[in-house]
Amino acid sequence: MDDQLEQRIIHLHPLTFLPDAAGVSIGRFGTDTFAVFPEDGAELIKQLQAGLTVGEAARWYEETYQEELDMEDFLEILRDLTFIMAITEGAAPLANDLATPRTDNSTLRGQAFGKWAFSPVAWVLYAALIGAGIAFLWKFPELRPARKHIFFTDYSTLVVVGVFLGQMPGILFHESMHWLAGRRLGLPTKLSVGRRMYMLVFQTSMPGIAGLPRKLRYLPFLAGMFGDVMFFSALVLLAGVALIYTGETNFFVKFCLALSFTTMLRFVWQFYFHLQTDIYYVIVTMLGCVNLQQTTRQIIANFWYRLIRAEHKQHDPSQWAEQDVKAARFYGPVFVFGYTVFLVMLIFIMLPIGFNFMVTVVMNLVHGSIDKMLDSLVFMVINGVQYGTVIWLFVRERFVRHRRQKSIVQGG
Repeated sequence: MDDQLEQRIIHLHPLTFLPDAAGVSIGRFGTDTFAVFPEDGAELIKQLQAGLTVGEAARWYEETYQEELDMEDFLEILRDLTFIMAITEGAAPLANDLATPRTDNSTLRGQAFGKWAFSPVAWVLYAALIGAGIAFLWKFPELRPARKHIFFTDYSTLVVVGVFLGQMPGILFHESMHWLAGRRLGLPTKLSVGRRMYMLVFQTSMPGIAGLPRKLRYLPFLAGMFGDVMFFSALVLLAGVALIYTGETNFFVKFCLALSFTTMLRFVWQFYFHLQTDIYYVIVTMLGCVNLQQTTRQIIANFWYRLIRAEHKQHDPSQWAEQDVKAARFYGPVFVFGYTVFLVMLIFIMLPIGFNFMVTVVMNLVHGSIDKMLDSLVFMVINGVQYGTVIWLFVRERFVRHRRQKSIVQGG
């Protein structure tokens, strides 16, 4: 080892250490950079964190484990993982007072609010809100979610636009609960506006959550669903209060009920286990899996290929993590249950709603007044653009993929 290197001190970023079946999972806090080290490697990193020079850490390792270590290769691994913040000569402090990595995140924006949002006082308020919502549902049956609530007006275009815009605050609240739950733990969670196909959506990323103990990850994953329950309860309360105050089911009451129904649909969507929903990440965390979704899909596909005698199409089981294979025995039926929930919602909720829209549009075009006919025409244009865009994007993606494959074949 180089004599100069022996005298240097390695300053590491804040790291997390979690027991793993293969050793110790070490990650850089606030990022998704992780690696599994053997226990002796993890202990060596802790010695470097404690302030030992490179030479002192190497000698400690050799005396403790009775074997030599290529320290330069080990440091190269830490550098590739971006664990190293800086290397200094001796005990010289780093510039900007960064010699000792800060592990407290008290200055993280939103962390204080996140802690309050999940404090005992907040939980009491949430319980009161949800309890009041349940009481209103019990007292006023007309407030209970029903398919008919979607049609809060006779104008189809207003229904589509109103529900679309009205859902935005609920979706934002769902993602904000994820954001707050992550910030509460000091994670640099990010709330942003993204795009899925042609639609703008809110989305939350929680880098570094895999570096937290399992028991701390559940709340950030489930906070969004809990936010949906609160948002639903608030809408029921608003509708109930307006109903009591006015004595009639007016436009405002109907609109609140339409949004409460769509909020319920978003909540049920989390049980589509064939998708990577919030509950999926809870299951993966509980079972300690690597890629449970893909493994389960491939196991089910292999079962189907065996049934139709197409063994040549089967996926290679050697690519599956052992823990994923074990978990798939339990998750397989859950995965299928997700499809069942989706089909039930499609048959009993979505298709009847779509059929109702179609009948209304046709009747308005044939027998409706001028304003109803105009409404139906606008509705058809909106849906034509919407589904036309989906088809165009699908065809375009297939075309680009075909051209890419063709160029690869010609190039080969």
